[in-house]
Formats: sequence, structure tokens, C-alpha cells
Amino acid sequence: MFPLKPYNDFKPTSNWNTFYYFKNVFNDQMINDLTQMVESNYEFSKGRTGVKELGTDTDAYDTNNRDIAYLNPEPHTKWLYDILFPLVLEANEKVFHFDIDIVTDPIHYVIYPAPTTPQMDNGGHLDWHMDTGAMAVNKRKLAMTVQLSDPKDYDGGDFEIWFGGKQAQIVPREKGDVIIFPAFCMHRVRPTTRGERRCLVFWTGGRPFR
Repeated sequence: MFPLKPYNDFKPTSNWNTFYYFKNVFNDQMINDLTQMVESNYEFSKGRTGVKELGTDTDAYDTNNRDIAYLNPEPHTKWLYDILFPLVLEANEKVFHFDIDIVTDPIHYVIYPAPTTPQMDNGGHLDWHMDTGAMAVNKRKLAMTVQLSDPKDYDGGDFEIWFGGKQAQIVPREKGDVIIFPAFCMHRVRPTTRGERRCLVFWTGGRPFR
């Protein structure tokens, strides 16, 4: 017989059924400078989802419509990493309590483009998925999204996380705000129907869960 210990004797307690939220991390000037830097120095490519991004041989372009620039750690991007990583550590200390010690991917600057036809599913979107799983992404533990667009500049584009139950939770969409959540939570971005939505995506983690 294995010895049993009451659950409330295990400290610290954690909550993996929520997201952590920072308001007004990026002001307008920071976002404008970031956008100018990216548009002047980087090329965008169509995002991938699912199997190929997970390190296997096939791909799934039809599950998303988004353009991505990959911001590797370099002298001119260091300021971004210096802002974002401490936010992860704070959120993790207060809520999640994972073993976090690495940045797992380059920062993604993502554009969910405007629809090219009146059809709702033609605009930028990303279907239900997790950010962790097999092979190449199995070290991701916390995912971060930084909202870069003014919510008045686009319709649709809601970012939803499903923590169970009948309805997903729509996260705040104010410009400059930061959302952090467990990478294994199912989430999606609904199609944009007017304008475009821009964001940063950032992952941190460590050894695979065990």
C-alpha cells in the first residue's frame, strides 16, 4: 500500500484552469516602434498548424489563415525578451507553478489578415489546437499572447480558451495587454470579419511534463 497524503498538504497550490492577465504592458509608442522594426527587417510567411509544426511529415494549412514573422533573440529584439520573460515568471509564481527555465521558440509577430471576401471564414483565424504535444514543441509549458491591435480596428478575431464546460472563455482584447495560459489548454482565434488583428506570441517551458 502506497502512503497517502492529504491534497492540501502539497504546497504551493496552483490553478491550471485560468489565464493570467497584465494590462497596458505595451503603450502605443512601443507598439509603433515594434511594428516599424518588424516591417522593415523581417519577411512574413503563412503560418502552419498541427502536425508539421509538431515535427511530423504532413501539414495543415487549411486550419488557419495568419502571417508570421519570427523574431529570434538578437541585439535589436533583446528589449522584447527582457519585457516578456519576467512577466512569465511572475504569472508562473502566482498561479501555475511549472518548472520554467527556457524560452522555447522565437517570438512570433502574427497578423490575422482582413477577409478578402464577405464570407466570415475567409478572414484571419486559427482553429482549435494546443501549443504543446509531440516532438518539437513538447517543452512548451506557458503560452503568451500580446494584443497589438486596437479592438476598434477589427471585428471578429476573438481569442478563446477552453477550460472545460459548454463554453469557451473569450480573453480581453485591449491593445497592449498580455495574456498567459498553460500551453496544453485548447484555444482558437475566431475569423476576423473586418480589419486585421495583430499580436505577439511567446512560449516558455523546460523539461517535458512528467
